[in-house]
This record gives sequence, structure tokens and C-alpha cells, in this order.
Amino acid sequence: MPMDVVQLTQRLVQVPSVNPMGHKVDQPEIQLEHRLGDLLETIFQEIGVQYERIEVAPQRDNVIACLPGTSDKIIVLEAHQDTVPVEGMTVDPFGGKLVDNRLYGRGSCDVKGGMAMCLAVLSRLKENHGDNLPTVLVACTVNEECGFTGARHLASTWKNGNSKLISKLPDAVLVAEPTLMNVVVSHKGVVRWRCHAFGQAAHSSKPSVGDNAIYRMAHVLNIIHDYEQTVLAQATEQGPLGPPTISVGTIEGGVSVNTVPDCCTIEIDRRVLPGESQEAVRQEVIDYIAAKIDDPEKVKHDPPYMSSPGLPLAESNEALASHIAHVAKDFGVTSQSLQVAYGTDSPAYFAIGVPSVVFGPGSLAQAHTKDEFIEIEQLYQATDILEAVCRSFA
Repeated sequence: MPMDVVQLTQRLVQVPSVNPMGHKVDQPEIQLEHRLGDLLETIFQEIGVQYERIEVAPQRDNVIACLPGTSDKIIVLEAHQDTVPVEGMTVDPFGGKLVDNRLYGRGSCDVKGGMAMCLAVLSRLKENHGDNLPTVLVACTVNEECGFTGARHLASTWKNGNSKLISKLPDAVLVAEPTLMNVVVSHKGVVRWRCHAFGQAAHSSKPSVGDNAIYRMAHVLNIIHDYEQTVLAQATEQGPLGPPTISVGTIEGGVSVNTVPDCCTIEIDRRVLPGESQEAVRQEVIDYIAAKIDDPEKVKHDPPYMSSPGLPLAESNEALASHIAHVAKDFGVTSQSLQVAYGTDSPAYFAIGVPSVVFGPGSLAQAHTKDEFIEIEQLYQATDILEAVCRSFA
């Protein structure tokens, strides 16, 4: 009997797979994806399909399953295993509780509901194979929230012919993300890095003896704001994607209130438009800061810890979106083609020449929230649509 998408979502949510977001693992009982990888192996065994588990980093494995088809086409249903942290949540992050036709928990919306959709479709196709079916892969990747390294590793595996499951590149990749069953055909990219301001520690009773690194970083922040208000304000917008943007998301410095701090660190997020070079725009920011601050040698920048190009608008992606929209219409769902500001795994697959779009149940408005949830009706609708897309793909 095919697996139920709601029950699958609950099973996935109940297994922690929190991304440490580039920081040291300090909550090993809930961080990294290895526990979810174990569950995925179990689920693929229950479905009865061949699978492979590929290490990307310690305790972080891509898990990919394959249902051979009867046509020469290959379609991939992809979803990332990791979630954002759970601090501040007002619901049980790993409860998977059902309340008023909603399923709550971290990852329920982003993106374990979408992963359950992919798994349920695979289960349905295995149970009732049908004629002229494409080979269907379900790819569950790691570290989407802070690096896209799982998707890049998988794309490289296919490109280099190292997959044990397929011998050629796929014909399409559908990346599961909460899109309200619309189809994302283009989106921005991102480059993120840490910037450090240095000073000299001293006792706070004589601050003039020291050199306050937080004060220096305050100047850096003002310069970044000026860069946003001048350079980026004059940048050309790219249709619905809008202009490139910059944001400082974290700041950390000092060891105690009575010590002049000798170091302060911020994290910078620069969103790039398709076609922009991540390294070039990062260097632009670095040079802008250096030109406007005193003692630029006391401001240092780490290499990027996250860098991804945007997903360009391409005919191949638009054709794939059109097919999905046509199928969705048969289920009474209007599926629009969208261009969005956030990033996904899609560019990793598009970069090796595989059409890639983004589709799934749930709304981005619920992703990463303190009471994250997904609507049950959307889980069932999206699963029906995706199954029909696979059956008609060949």
C-alpha cells in the first residue's frame, strides 16, 4: 500500500536534522543530518527501491533512491534534509503534531513536507508502475540552509559519471520548497562571509588605553549602510527579482562589560542577481569599506562560507514549469511561474546543464517561523500533482 504523505511528514519532522549554520556543533543531539539519513534508508527499504548513501561531510550524507522506468527519461525529485535552528519556537519542534488540518514542527514547511511529497510519489509509482514511466530519483541532500554543498556534491557525482544509480545526466530536477504549488523558474544567488574588526583590550576604567573594536565595527556598519543606499540603490533591477541587496545579520564582540573589546565580528549577506559574480560583488563591498574607514588593516574579511549563483531565467526551465502548470490545472490548482529573491539548490543542477525548477506545498511565510506548520490539504494536492507530472514526463 502506498505511503501516506502526512504520516511521512510526521516521521521526518520527528527526527532532528538541524543545521549548525556554519558554527561549531554544540547541540549534537539535534544537529546534522545523519539521523534523518538513517530514517531515509529505512523508508527506501520499506518502499523497496535501490538507493545509495554518499558522504558529503562527516555525519552529513546525501541519500538517493531510484525507481527504474520504462522510457529513456530521468526525472529527479529533490529535497534537502536540514532545517534551520529551533531556538525560540513556541511549538514542539520535533512533535509533528496535527492541529486543525495543520502539521506543526521544524521543517514541516521547509522542507520535510516537500520531502514527504517526493517519498509518497515514489511509493505510489512503485506500487502502481504504469507504462512509459521515466526513471525517477528521489534525492535527499544535506546542508542547503548554509552552503548548498549537498546539491553541488550530487551534481558533481552525476557530471563525473560516479553515480551507482544512473549512467547519464537527468532530464529534469524538481526541487521541493514551499512555493504554494507555484513554480519558481528563476531566483537570486547569495554570497555570505564574516568580517572582523580588531582593536586592543583594556580595563573599562581606562578605555582610552585600549582600542574599542566594537566602535570600529560601528563605522564598518555605517559604511555598509552607505553602500546599500548609494551603490545598490543605483543598481539596475532585474524584473521581478528586483535589485541586488546587502544585509548584516549577526554581530558579536567583547568578553565582558568591563573590558574594552579587541574583536568584533559581523556576518554579511549579499544577494546577487543571475549573471553577477559572487566573488566580484564581495570584493566590491570589501574595497568600498577599505576606502572609507581609518586603519583598514584592522578590518579583515574571511573567505565566503556560502556562495551560490542565481538561477537564470531559461527556456528549459520555463518549459518545465509550463508542463507542471498544465498538470496542476487538471487538479484545479493554478500554478504560476515565479521569480523570487530567495535561493535554493536549483543552481547546482542548472550549472551542469539540467533544467531545474522549484515546486512544493506550503508557504514561505511559514518557513523558519516559531510555530512552523504546513497545511494538510496542500500536502495531498502537491503529491497528486507531482505524481501526475512524473507519469506524464516520458
